[in-house]
Formats: sequence, C-alpha cells, structure tokens
Amino acid sequence: MGQGASKREIDKGMRLYSEQKPEAAINEWKSALRRMTKKEKLPVKFNTLNYLCMAYFDTGKYREVLACANQQLEMLNSKTMCNNADFMQEAYFNLARGYEKLSEFKKSISYAKSCIEREDNNENAKAIKSFATVCLAKAYHGLSDFYNAINNFDSVVNKTETSPSVHMKFLVYESLGQLFAKLRDYDTAHLYYDKCLDIVQQDAATLTKYKRRIQSQIALPMLHMGRFNDAMEYCETSMKDAMLRADRPVQARCLFTFAEIHRKRKDFERSFPRYESAYSLFVEMGDRLNQVEVLGGMAKCMAALRDFEQAIEINHKALQLAEEIGNKVGLLDCNIRLAELYVLTGNTFVGHQCEENVSRLTAELELFCGVCGESMGQIPEHLDKLPCGHLIHSKCTPHLSRYTWGRKGRKRPCPSCRNRSSGNPVLSR
Repeated sequence: MGQGASKREIDKGMRLYSEQKPEAAINEWKSALRRMTKKEKLPVKFNTLNYLCMAYFDTGKYREVLACANQQLEMLNSKTMCNNADFMQEAYFNLARGYEKLSEFKKSISYAKSCIEREDNNENAKAIKSFATVCLAKAYHGLSDFYNAINNFDSVVNKTETSPSVHMKFLVYESLGQLFAKLRDYDTAHLYYDKCLDIVQQDAATLTKYKRRIQSQIALPMLHMGRFNDAMEYCETSMKDAMLRADRPVQARCLFTFAEIHRKRKDFERSFPRYESAYSLFVEMGDRLNQVEVLGGMAKCMAALRDFEQAIEINHKALQLAEEIGNKVGLLDCNIRLAELYVLTGNTFVGHQCEENVSRLTAELELFCGVCGESMGQIPEHLDKLPCGHLIHSKCTPHLSRYTWGRKGRKRPCPSCRNRSSGNPVLSR
C-alpha cells in the first residue's frame, strides 16, 4: 500500500515539475519519501532525492540541494547500496552544483573533479560527466580563473567522440555569455545569449523554462549597449514568468537589472530599493557571488548621490565578501571604486594603496592581452577567445594573425602560452 502510494506521488511530482510547478512537485516528493520504509528499495529513494535536488536547484534552495545530496552519500555508504558507482557520481554532481551556487568554489571543484574522474560506462554517466564539467568551469569562473573556465567549457562542446546535446550547448553558451559580460565584452555576451534563445526556440518543449532565465541575463548587456527600453521589456517579461513559477534566482536577477537600468537613468529613488530587494533574495539563497555584484551596484548608486562615506562602507562590505569566496574580479572592481572614492575624499594614501591592489590583482588574473600587453576587462571592449583558452583584444587579432604564420607554414603559439612556458620565441609546429 505504502509503495503504491509513494509511486503515485513520485509520478505526480514528475508531472507537476514538467508543468513548471516545482513547489508542488517538491511537496509530492517529500510526501513520497516519508512513506518509504526501510524495506523500500533504496534506489527509488535515491532517485527521489535526485528529483528534489533538481527542483530545489531551480527554486534557488541551494542549501536543501546539499542536504539531499548528503542524504544520498549516507545511503551510498550503507551496506545495502555498497558505494554504487553510478549513484556516487550523481551524488557528487549534486554536491558540486550546490556548492557552486553557494559560492563554495573550491569544494565545488573538488566534487566536480571526483564526478568527472569516474568511469562513464553508460550514456547517463557520460551526460552527468558533461554536466559536471560545466559546473567545474563555472566554479573556475567564480574564482576568476578564466583560462580554466574557458578550457572546460570548450571541452564540452568540442568533444570528438560524441556530439553535445542541445541542453549542454545551451548551458555552455549561457555560461560563456556570463563570462564575457563579467569582462565587459557586452557584444560577445549578447551573441552567446542570442544563441541560447535560438536553442530554446528550437527545443521549446524541454527548454521552455530556460527562456525567462536567458531573458533576465540578456537584459544586462542590452543595458550597457544603450538599449534601455529593450532591457526593461525583456526583464519585465522574465520577471512575470519567474513570479508565476517561484523562480527566485530569476526574480533576484531581474530586480538587480531593474536597479541597474534605473541607476543608469539616474533615477536613484527607484534604483536603490531594487538593489536591496535583489540583495535580500541572494542572501536568502546563499548566493554570495551575486551579492558582491549587487553591493557593487549599491555602492555606485551612493557614489552618484555623492554619499561617499556610505559608498566606501558598502564597497568594503563587497570587498570582504569577495575575499571570502575567492572572487578576484570582485576584489579588483572594489579596489578600482575605492581608489577613486578615497581620492575624492582626500585620503590619497589609502587611494594609492587601492591602486597598487588593482595592479597586483590585474597581474594575478593575467588580464593582459598577450599581443599588445594592455589590460582587459576593465572597460567595455571586444575580446576574442583563442583556441588555447586565452583572451586577446579583438583589435589585436589581425596583428596576431599576421605574425602567427612563419616560414614554411609553421605556426607560432599564443603569446600568453609562450610566456607561460619557456618564453622561447622559436616557432612551433
């Protein structure tokens, strides 16, 4: 009786989830778990926890994702399941993506690597390995390790043995859009988000829930490209859908973008409350990386209002948070803003210290173009991604092309790769 009832609840949860009713699905799956006795087959319980991880992830309940994944690990350590390899891979993946969203990037990297290193002896294991690789790349991005992030993203879409699924391409293009937006190449970010929208339209049946997510993200590059009305329209559409579906991550993202739009329009009375609402949601979810970004917007708002004391205080809060999670781009942005603020308030000594931090962090991040040697990612400009994973200015690409081919058709390596190795300028085959 109990088994039959729990199966009906699991099936009902799946139907509700497919209808984009994650909260209702969660209730069904939790009820099914309560019905399961010790005699219940453990794989059924494990898979139900998987479903819960999926729904919790969609609704921004990342701590609950970790709780379910840890339950899975406890089950796998029991004598009954005996560390089932396939299930262990799934549990590691759930831990990796939960920690990534909670900005515990080093833990995420560790679990993602453990997942990737396991044998992929069936199609499901291969798919999970690809998802884990995307998660690994996103964790590297969180640590501002763009080289490793790009290489892992590329490894997913450039696999020779199998063609990546449409879903996988979507996740990679979305993540690359986020990466280029962070580096202020808004045109390239917009291009990747456009690819995501094309994919959603091609496979609307399975990817429809991702449409609002991309619309909320594409609004930001639109804003920086001066398309305020388009950005507002995309964000409003995305917000309405997110409110209906209990999609807190998208709601928070939309609130942040609304705040940015109003700040750009110098409507600070509307801007600051939306930053506060976005910040509250990100705190509730435990998403510290986005908290850093929102605090940066709040600090800019205060600086524009010439409340320099408050701007400095908020920047220091963002700085501390960025340091805790190891996000060097966040640290860089905070120091750039603080350097300017301290000079404006007459504290030139501390301002110079912040400028020194900017130089140090730029060097640590290797945010220099390998061709011209100038910095990248601090002003809006076009960047090109080289096959090796390094970035250069788009304006420098023709120069690199002229000098990469030597006599007898031999090819020079990427300038940054050459500097990383022996520094030998000898042409490589």
